[in-house]
Amino acid sequence: MLKNLKTTWQLETCLRVLRGQDRTKRLEAIDGLSALRDARAIEPLTDLLRDEDQEIRIAAAQALGRFSDARVLAPLLRALLDDHKEVRLAAARTLGDMFAAPTNEPLVKALGHPDAYVRAVAARTLGKWGKREAIPHLIAALGDKEGEVRKVAAKALKRLGEPSWQQWIDGTAQDFARMGAAGERRALEPLTRALTTGTPSLRASAARGLAPFQDTTPVPVLITLLRDEHPEVRIAAAETLGELGDRRAVEPLLFALDDRKENVREAVVAALDKLDQSRDGHVQAAQTKP
Repeated sequence: MLKNLKTTWQLETCLRVLRGQDRTKRLEAIDGLSALRDARAIEPLTDLLRDEDQEIRIAAAQALGRFSDARVLAPLLRALLDDHKEVRLAAARTLGDMFAAPTNEPLVKALGHPDAYVRAVAARTLGKWGKREAIPHLIAALGDKEGEVRKVAAKALKRLGEPSWQQWIDGTAQDFARMGAAGERRALEPLTRALTTGTPSLRASAARGLAPFQDTTPVPVLITLLRDEHPEVRIAAAETLGELGDRRAVEPLLFALDDRKENVREAVVAALDKLDQSRDGHVQAAQTKP
């Protein structure tokens, strides 16, 4: 009872100081709240991440690292977008050095954040926490349009006992071709995701990376790419549709014969030829069955 009363008194004393204007005393109060490790301090500390004083925001980000509580994750992830670099770095270091929180959910959600820096920090932190349930989410992040995020995700996967991904990922457009050539079935998700994000060369590489799997799941997306504004993407989509042998691609490919670019039309003709050969092969196989 006395211990609880003392903790409450210390907490309230620190909170009173934080409402003052003296920077030095406020910084000492933040240290005091951090040392208490009382869950009641989490909300006041997260509020300080919006303080007008940069030094206070840095200290608050560092202090939150003392709490193994999922409530600190979202505020720290928001702090990665702070206007001041030192605050962003403090938040990133805190996330990386924290003991694993009870749930990965805020970090998994952050893998889809619009800002690449937030996505990279989220991937790195998931790797450091060592929870293997993060693996599917990190594999999905290998389809990120930013090469640096892909490299961080691959490194995180290595920490979680999946070293192969790092052999295929170097942050270039060839990442997707290498994943496809490796034949790792779990690469289907990031490759399919990459069809609709990033530069034309990335999307074209992702389309070609899907061909070795002979999986028709991404066919609808590949069909939409036949109308992409970039010829290299249209060519790659046509090539992969021909390799996959799915008859759903025939009509869209016939329409694509009117493409304004000759090299696209040539790729479409080649794809249609492969689809015809595939159909003939299936018919012949069916006829030879006893």
